[in-house]
Amino acid sequence: MQQQLSDVIGAIYDSIAHDDLCPKALSLVGSQVDGFLTTLAVFDTTTNTARLAQVACDDRNAIDVLMKHAKDVPFYHLLHRMEIDQPGPLERMFALYGPDGEKVWKDGQLYRHFHSQFGVLNSIDMAVLKRPSRIGTINISVKYQKITQKHFDVVALLGPHIRRAVTIRDLFEMERAESQLFRDIVDRLEHGVVIVADDMRILYANAAAESLLREGVVVFTSGGRLGVRFPQAQAALARAVSLGMADEISLGTSGIDIPLGATSRPAVAHALPLSRRPVSDRIKNAAAAAIFIAAAGTVVQTAIEAIAALFGPTMTEKRIAGYISDGLTRHEIAQAQGVTEGTVKSQLAAIFDNTGFGGQRGLQSLMKELTPAVRRASSPPRSTGV
Repeated sequence: MQQQLSDVIGAIYDSIAHDDLCPKALSLVGSQVDGFLTTLAVFDTTTNTARLAQVACDDRNAIDVLMKHAKDVPFYHLLHRMEIDQPGPLERMFALYGPDGEKVWKDGQLYRHFHSQFGVLNSIDMAVLKRPSRIGTINISVKYQKITQKHFDVVALLGPHIRRAVTIRDLFEMERAESQLFRDIVDRLEHGVVIVADDMRILYANAAAESLLREGVVVFTSGGRLGVRFPQAQAALARAVSLGMADEISLGTSGIDIPLGATSRPAVAHALPLSRRPVSDRIKNAAAAAIFIAAAGTVVQTAIEAIAALFGPTMTEKRIAGYISDGLTRHEIAQAQGVTEGTVKSQLAAIFDNTGFGGQRGLQSLMKELTPAVRRASSPPRSTGV
């Protein structure tokens, strides 16, 4: 099972610079849950329209029918309410829509022409990209009604890897039409890309990255190694590179949307493991990872999301971090969650151990420092848990 998952994750990463490999990767993802058809799509949230990016299915006719009626999905306006890396069934969308959600769905053209015709009884949907104007999702259509927790667990395990691939593919999008070669794409990017060895030694940097390194505001070179001015980001990137070298499966959410500090030119970084990629995609044999530095202002990110990217907290820890950010006391946090103060004490201890802070004040200071650097919108309400 472990080797099988490793092969799937490898295929996901291999598809980033090669569009022709994406259907194979999606087929492997779908096969983990006995899927019939798998799609990876990006939706424009300003126009509620879909841009079907990739689809994988053995039945060519099913693909044609799906593409013809994809615009008829009635749930586009609800996609922003899906949580990243949390898969759910069709019933989740029905509930979000309202009491008549299922009826509206079954009266629609997609259900009548695709689901009914090909015996699709349910689907597993998951958000893998969330930006102000677009949402990326993966959808696995299945020919069985009851989706088990085991199915959801497998998709959730693959979620961060799909998210990393989609995030980096999003940076590639404009250049992809001009070249299919990884190095050519990297060289054309306006975003900085640094290829590093397992010890963070710089093996290659594109023109945009070289400019950033010369400026030394966000990243710099020290002894030939990549350095980040923000120490928490430095640790998070090093951890992601190390995990990617050891075991891509365990990489999980590490190395995605890492905030590079509160500077006048805020930016985030994404780490793509390269040690198992084809040599042509690695640029150099010793390459361990590619560090993508998104141009300033590219990513909208709240302080809590930044904390999540730096330290990889659990959902509960993210929720507690939100309470801490709002200045709540231990007693108030306990009341908000409906738990005892003893439970909150244990939760806080776990957060402080994870982040290296000895108390709430240090974590609050970090969140204040991050907020003006990466935030372009108000933080979500505490009740959302993020």
